[in-house]
Amino acid sequence: MAAIGAEGINLGRSWGSTLAAVYISLVFYGISILQTFIYYVKYPNDNVYLKLLVLLVFLQDTVHAFLTCIGVWNYLILHFGDLAYVELTHPPLLLSIIVTYLVSFTVQSFFIYRIWFLSKDRFKWTFPVLLMPFVTAQPGYTANAMVNTSVQALSGPYLTKLANAANGSAAAVDISITIALCTLLGMGRTGFNKNTDRMLLRLIVISVNTGLCTAVLAFLSVILLVIFPNDLIFTGVYFPLCTVYCNTLLANLNVRSYARGGDSHEVYHLESVSSHGRYGLNRLSAPENQLKSVDLRVQTLNIAGMQNSEESKNPGHSPVDV
Repeated sequence: MAAIGAEGINLGRSWGSTLAAVYISLVFYGISILQTFIYYVKYPNDNVYLKLLVLLVFLQDTVHAFLTCIGVWNYLILHFGDLAYVELTHPPLLLSIIVTYLVSFTVQSFFIYRIWFLSKDRFKWTFPVLLMPFVTAQPGYTANAMVNTSVQALSGPYLTKLANAANGSAAAVDISITIALCTLLGMGRTGFNKNTDRMLLRLIVISVNTGLCTAVLAFLSVILLVIFPNDLIFTGVYFPLCTVYCNTLLANLNVRSYARGGDSHEVYHLESVSSHGRYGLNRLSAPENQLKSVDLRVQTLNIAGMQNSEESKNPGHSPVDV
């Protein structure tokens, strides 16, 4: 089939935006490469499961970078001027959308698990039960996009509402995770131990900064898709979202030494939450209160059943990484 001439056709609001998104994604991908290198060099004693999680997310991000580059190459180089080809949505970009949802699902599940692990017994299932349905529902947009083979799979009135629901739910989950983590960390501040309070404040700032980045991008993609439903302008902020999720996970893991206040291996203690006192804490740690002392470890992520050998040397406390 002969290529249809593209003279006088402006692709700036469609594939021009996608090309710009690929450039931005590659910048963030370079940052994720650096962060991955820093993680494996700086935290060699982390549990193998956490190392595999980092490797999985980084490999998914790498696949996403290749798929977006291949997709744009096919549209703007290999089939340049072929409007019949440009009007169709082809596998590389559709697969990149799938990878984006896989990465967001993995990272959001990680943070939801962190909330579950830090919560009191009666609240352990509250946030997972409320948030996980929204996390697992996001791939629905991808499934519908794969059914529709036209450019409407990425934009247009047919899937605009569904795309907005998926991206909106992603933003809502990210904001909810940020609020939950900040609440749990804020409840741990007693006012007595300045080192612990300072560390918790740093963790709150880190949680806000990393959580809001992905939420803002997802929310912007919703706004742009509403304003420009027949263009691909929203891809300018949507395609970098995958790499931003990857960097969010890596940043939270790499700043543990900063949150701890340096390279010290000191362990801080966070008393269990009670119903009284500042931030809901009993500020007096009297023996008769039988409060459980929890090791607040920022150096090593402790996933239930995945403690490393260093943590197992402290059987008297339950190590928790936030």
